[in-house]
Amino acid sequence: MKAAVLYNYNEDLVIEDVPLGDPGDREVLVRIVATGVCHSDLSAAKGKSLPPLPIILGHEAAGIVERTGSAVSKVRKGDHVILSWAPNCGECFYCHKRLPTMCDTYGAAAGGGTLWNGARRLGTRERPIHHFTCLSSFAELAVVPESACSKIAEDVPFEVAALVGCAVTTGFGAVVNDARVEPGEVVGVIGVGGVGINAIQAAALAGAEAIAAIDINPEKEAVARAFGATHFVNSATQDVVAELKVLSRGRGADSIVDCTGRPAAIALAYDGVRLGGSVVSVGIAARGEMVCLPASTLPNTQKRIIGSNYGGGVPERDFERILALYRAGRFELDRQVGKRVALEAINDAFRWLEQGVLARTLICFDH
Repeated sequence: MKAAVLYNYNEDLVIEDVPLGDPGDREVLVRIVATGVCHSDLSAAKGKSLPPLPIILGHEAAGIVERTGSAVSKVRKGDHVILSWAPNCGECFYCHKRLPTMCDTYGAAAGGGTLWNGARRLGTRERPIHHFTCLSSFAELAVVPESACSKIAEDVPFEVAALVGCAVTTGFGAVVNDARVEPGEVVGVIGVGGVGINAIQAAALAGAEAIAAIDINPEKEAVARAFGATHFVNSATQDVVAELKVLSRGRGADSIVDCTGRPAAIALAYDGVRLGGSVVSVGIAARGEMVCLPASTLPNTQKRIIGSNYGGGVPERDFERILALYRAGRFELDRQVGKRVALEAINDAFRWLEQGVLARTLICFDH
């Protein structure tokens, strides 16, 4: 199959033919139709998250089931599916605690660049290639765990389905599952990107009275407002905390979702929420970065700092909720789809992402 391989951090991915093994027990072979280019992929390519090399990146995808391995009952050949980048085993401590995105089995596999049993289906024994989040969707085909597959209706566009597989669900869930925004609240969203615009949409859907999109790029104001922001605060030129207090009768925001992962942004969010308010941390920081907070304020302000992984819920359940809202015309997904390009343009897509292109670039294998 044709795939994009990362051999060295901070270098272009290499487009080449890669051997792919057959699906094993409880594994599924999926033909990738569309896969989004996400900041998490870019961070991996830059060595920020230090994945094992060589590796095929890509984790935001949708496609068609080509073949199933033994003991697969969830999907069958021809099914259209969204792929979850956090497939869970359903049997470990965290799965039993109803925290499927914390699954021990998945965590070990993702960290080692393998599938669940430690096996690799990419490359050869002499020249193995690592999996990325058990998916590796920057390729024509992917062998994935059965639980990574969520069946969808055949009339859902693959580009839309791919975005639901990561950015949409992450932003939506951060607001709905973690911040638990209620009608009449004031919400801040730091970082108007693929995740941020969905956090904004979700806050609007939840009935927030004021939604402040916070970013250093003034060109993002129009996009933020189009997806439901009531205000835009330029954190490079304005006092964010003061602006949030104006919107909240002097208290501060009820919750702030940080989509950047920058330590300064997380500290800003902590300063900007009211007493008892919530800071929801979504963005991924580089390894070793630290957040400095005034420890003496933690007990008497009762502010909550919440780490949000994949929207803090059950991915498959949230996929269904989001697509139901999309079908009802209550959640905008089509406008999030930007350029559709072939796999050969993957390195250009990374550069566009670094330049701050607003709409999501998708690699489409029917392009």
